[in-house]
Amino acid sequence: MMKKKIISLAMLLLLTGFSLQAQDILFVSGAATITVQNGAGLYINGGLLLNNNSTIVNNGTVTIARNGAGTADLTDNSTGTYNYGTGKFVFTGSGTQNVNSINQFERIDVDNTGLNLLSNIRSNTWYLKAGKINTGSFIAIATSAAAPAVQADVTNTNFANSWVNGNLRRFITPATVNNYQFPVGNATRVNIAEMDNLSADPLTGVNYVTASFGPKPGNDVGLNVAENGTPYVSVNTAGVWYVVPDANPASGVYELKLFFNGFTGLADNSFGILRRPDASSTAVDWMVPTGSALPVAGSPGRTVAGGYARRTKITTFSQLGIGSSIGPLPLQLLNFTAVKKDKAVLLQWVTANEVNTSHFELYKAGQPAALQYLDRVTAAGNSTTDLTYNYTDPNPLPGSNYYQLKMVDKNGNYKMSQVVRVNFEEKVSLNVYPNPVTNNTFFVEHSGTIKAIRLTAIDGKQVPCNFAAQNNNLLKVTVPAIIAKGNYVVQVYTDEGIQNVKIVIQ
Repeated sequence: MMKKKIISLAMLLLLTGFSLQAQDILFVSGAATITVQNGAGLYINGGLLLNNNSTIVNNGTVTIARNGAGTADLTDNSTGTYNYGTGKFVFTGSGTQNVNSINQFERIDVDNTGLNLLSNIRSNTWYLKAGKINTGSFIAIATSAAAPAVQADVTNTNFANSWVNGNLRRFITPATVNNYQFPVGNATRVNIAEMDNLSADPLTGVNYVTASFGPKPGNDVGLNVAENGTPYVSVNTAGVWYVVPDANPASGVYELKLFFNGFTGLADNSFGILRRPDASSTAVDWMVPTGSALPVAGSPGRTVAGGYARRTKITTFSQLGIGSSIGPLPLQLLNFTAVKKDKAVLLQWVTANEVNTSHFELYKAGQPAALQYLDRVTAAGNSTTDLTYNYTDPNPLPGSNYYQLKMVDKNGNYKMSQVVRVNFEEKVSLNVYPNPVTNNTFFVEHSGTIKAIRLTAIDGKQVPCNFAAQNNNLLKVTVPAIIAKGNYVVQVYTDEGIQNVKIVIQ
């Protein structure tokens, strides 16, 4: 049996053109210093252990190799931080290795079966050839803001052989660097997040961004988000990204690419990036990033063959997923109206460019939150001219009646219209909808003059809200994005007094 060899050094200086090989472990104690000069190499067939007050100055190459059994780790027990020098540390071999240090590396090369971080590790450059970087609760930090601060070896195409399984932090300078890649993933695959087109309108107020990839929390129950009139029906279960800055940007925009390696069930032009708060597992929180846009259909970022989803003009950061929408309909709805006609309601809609349209379904309710199927109208199917459809509801409900139109093509894809309303009472005193409240928004419908509205919790505390008049008889109320779910009271102050309406916020 070969005995474990330990080389204990008080002072070691490696000159250019020379290298030293050691077996099992290189132990540096006391106030010893190892200096590896430019062009020199230190090859350790085992681990490197630095006790407190000992240092290493590496301006050449330090290779820590694990070949066979045993360990080949780097453990630095320093309590005071310093810079290791301008050289590189290469972790290589046939097994996994550990690294634990509070000090600054210039470059770390990963060429093994896995590098486990036992602390936050800071390096100007991470060079990935083979093996995952497993961070656990720690962070792999690229301290240089240069684009190649995280780069792949030529044999590591698209980071397929080496990536960060956990947390990757990159310092950014959007005004001068246009693109940053975050090769993050899980234990089996990489799912790159890429910030692009940064320099056109640079983000300000952001120093670094931390990215990770993990399982999608929760399910799609309650998902209620649409884009350009087309609803999203699910968020892919293959995983979500977390892209978190050190501070919210004060200004600027960026483009984002999310690479769907391992994702299934996507269709061309029917997927898009959605966001929700980092800690959320609730489907109702998914939304289209405010002010953002999708590329045109058929362009990179909209097709499955392209390998990634893309969204432009993003101003925020958060938990991000890839939502799937119902296939786009060629049908264009020009208008949809509801008007009183004697004791009935006449519904009318006009379409253009019908292609393979199957039928229309009408929905009705006394409140838009509880719309129920009413009837079906057969579509013309194909037309290049504008077509007008009519339907009469002979039995309107007392008070407000709400209607919505569902347009269905022959492939089963569908699109919903806006909700329209017609009133069958001479006077509407007060109506608050939808109830329960979803998406942090509800409406107050009134017949007189409203002086003020207050939203209070059951403990009597007032909740600050935003109010926007939709017309003379309708107010839109927006509650804070972060609000506890539960029962609340809407207090409406009018010329006739105060009216209270209980609501539930979901």
